[in-house]
Amino acid sequence: MLFSQSESSITLNWHDLSPVPGFVVMGNFDGVHLGHKSLITEAKRHGEVTILTYTPHPAIALGRISRPFLIVTDREKESLLSDLCVKRVIFLEFDSEISKMLPDEFARIIIKECLNPDGVIVGYDHHFGRGRTGTSDYLEKEGENLGFKVIVHPEVRIDGEVVKSTVIRELIREGEMELVNKLLSHPYSISGAVVKGYGLGEELGYPTANIKLDSEYKLLPPDGVYSSIARIKEGEFPAMLYIGRSPTQGINERRVELHLIDFSGNLYEERIECDVYSFIRKEEQFPSKKSLKECIKRNKREVLKSLKEVYK
Repeated sequence: MLFSQSESSITLNWHDLSPVPGFVVMGNFDGVHLGHKSLITEAKRHGEVTILTYTPHPAIALGRISRPFLIVTDREKESLLSDLCVKRVIFLEFDSEISKMLPDEFARIIIKECLNPDGVIVGYDHHFGRGRTGTSDYLEKEGENLGFKVIVHPEVRIDGEVVKSTVIRELIREGEMELVNKLLSHPYSISGAVVKGYGLGEELGYPTANIKLDSEYKLLPPDGVYSSIARIKEGEFPAMLYIGRSPTQGINERRVELHLIDFSGNLYEERIECDVYSFIRKEEQFPSKKSLKECIKRNKREVLKSLKEVYK
């Protein structure tokens, strides 16, 4: 769960790495999707499992992107991997030294000399080393030379669709949340701290918790209303998720806010997580606050209807 930090997770500079038992599973694990879970399941067949991932994401560290990109933040990734009962998760600091290592240096220094595992498991499309020039096939050959086993895991498909983070990111941008959740094999979620907002929801009779995201690089679906389930310390609640601005009130700041149905209380400064399920409506500008309130009332009914199968 999001609210209990995993004791098995640690962030390390490469100089601080030490040998681990069993197999190392390497990758970015953005989304911790069905393909990633298949990798981990395969690794568990060989004994103890250590996940080696990176922070920040290499694409962010190298400045290759300038817009929201991450399916999961580090904290969300840690929570999802903890749910899979992974014994050890290493967030390797992706610094300038790591980014400049050639594939043979990474294999020799990071894997063999620092971690010295029994073996390594990577996906078929795994890349590593400077300029992403190292491939899974190359690592397999280097493993033979250096004395560790390398297993290259094949692609995973659902209904003919390859399960990849790049595919899932595009589906999130398109708002195809049902398909996103299918490829992830868990609900796409948004989490962060509750901060003070404008109080517009309370004025309309639907108070909202405004969420400050853990990372500015968190990828969000298109603006609009979504059905969701919110988790807070008090438990789980069906919720209306709103992403966007407030054109009816003349507010142009893009926000993420939740109305927790059947909950009353102050959530300021608490952490909150919501699983996102169905798209309800796009962002609109209403002629009056009254018409906006009437629409929110309809949205609430639609949200509860859409959650019947997932919220018992």
